[in-house]
Amino acid sequence: MRRLLVLTLLLLACTVPLGLAAGTPTDGTLSVKRGKGVITLKVTGTIIGRVTNGRVQVRDFKPNDGNDPQWSCKRHRISRQVSYCKGRNLGFRVQDGRFTVTVRGNGISISAVGHGQVDVDGTGDTGVNDGVMSLDDGTYQSLPDFLTTYYLGPPPPGS
Repeated sequence: MRRLLVLTLLLLACTVPLGLAAGTPTDGTLSVKRGKGVITLKVTGTIIGRVTNGRVQVRDFKPNDGNDPQWSCKRHRISRQVSYCKGRNLGFRVQDGRFTVTVRGNGISISAVGHGQVDVDGTGDTGVNDGVMSLDDGTYQSLPDFLTTYYLGPPPPGS
């Protein structure tokens, strides 16, 4: 009987902290559909996106690591680390690195997996659908009308 009690307590001591910890971290995903406004992702991870009409700017913090941004448009360089393209039907992909991606326009579609900060600012026009977004596989909600900051993955300490 005593042995059974010790085994039960040991099992509880191991599983309860794991169960509590499993529900706290987020999986670090973002999905945007039909977005209209400005979305800035300061993320370590992978981002794939498309814009119907607008501008995409990418800052690659490690430009010589072999993980260069991929574009479906004519790219313009601002510096060794920063490139952009603008126009219609823009596609881009950044993967396995640390990037800041700013997307401005309409018809924004983004899928991102990683950790970092995401700033979202929908158009804010009354009666205009500025698209929807989902964080961490949650339900889709309208893009905020004012600049709002979200975090992919666990938020930084103190926030």
